[in-house]
This record gives sequence, C-alpha cells and structure tokens, in this order.
Amino acid sequence: MMTRIELGQTIAEYRRQQEMTVRELADLSGISYQNITKIEHGKYNVSIDILTRICQALGVRIAIIR
Repeated sequence: MMTRIELGQTIAEYRRQQEMTVRELADLSGISYQNITKIEHGKYNVSIDILTRICQALGVRIAIIR
C-alpha cells in the first residue's frame, strides 16, 4: 500500500522528470499550487478526482495493482 508521502514523492518525481514547475502542474491540472505542494509533501489526503487531474496533466496513468 502506498502512503500519502510515497504518492506525493512519486508525483514530484514525474513532475521533475518533465522539467515542470509546481505552478505549471497547477495550471495544467486546475489545482492550486499550494495544494500541489501539500500533496507532494504528503500533507494532503488527495481524492481520486484530484489525483486523476494531476495524472492527466503529467500524462501518466493510475494503475491499481493487486
């Protein structure tokens, strides 16, 4: 199971790989940069709707692995 901290680190890693700033991700996803920062630091319990918007902005897919 992935924790909020691990999820946030993964999002930040994908964002950095694309040389994207937090503000750019915020603009593309429609989520405030403050919330993106909180998510990346594991301080925000992200909903599936917000996670979907972030993933779409990053061009990645959500996978549920069993």
